[in-house]
Amino acid sequence: MEGVPLDALVTRMLSRSPFDYRVAADDSERKVAYRLRGSAVVDRGWCRAGDLPGGMERDEYDDRAIQVIGWEEGVAMSTGRVVLPPGLPTEAACGIVVEPRGGVVDVGRMCVARSHQSLEHAALIGLMCRLYLAMREHGFRVACGMMSAPARALMGLFGLQLEILGPDRMYWNESRAPVRFSLMSATRLLSAAQDQSADPQAARTSAVFAPPKPNELDSP
Repeated sequence: MEGVPLDALVTRMLSRSPFDYRVAADDSERKVAYRLRGSAVVDRGWCRAGDLPGGMERDEYDDRAIQVIGWEEGVAMSTGRVVLPPGLPTEAACGIVVEPRGGVVDVGRMCVARSHQSLEHAALIGLMCRLYLAMREHGFRVACGMMSAPARALMGLFGLQLEILGPDRMYWNESRAPVRFSLMSATRLLSAAQDQSADPQAARTSAVFAPPKPNELDSP
């Protein structure tokens, strides 16, 4: 998990993004995040709309999680969350302790609305950068989550170095493994974010980045 803090660089990249990424300010904005997640899992076929009260997908970790939302001209188009220690979803799901104990956050519930299509993963890159800042704002350098094999391959394309902490297991309708990572090593992700177009129409993503539950650094 080598690397150096990228706070200033990530902040500069977010300032150039055509999207506005920010932490949910109140309960009403948190509900926006839950509804985005609800739409993603229904679209994925993981549950029916009637199974989600108010169309919201949420769990016991959400009340203490940092919810990040991506906006375009007032329309919410992406979301993800950071769960602070102690008591991380990945640890509970796999019966493990992610080291350093108490020094790791859990990043997940990442999804991008299907309405935002075009330049592949552009909206996701900005979302990951804002989640990184949320992690750093609370003094953390390392994160964990549950990822499927395709998601792990995608993160590898971004230059994200993953440490697999255990075997794949069926988790939220797909086979996934617990991983540990640091965005401070994601050099290709940073390069991609620097190169992305300033044109909002060119910065739309081609598909829902529909994560698992409760740790969704994952693709549908």
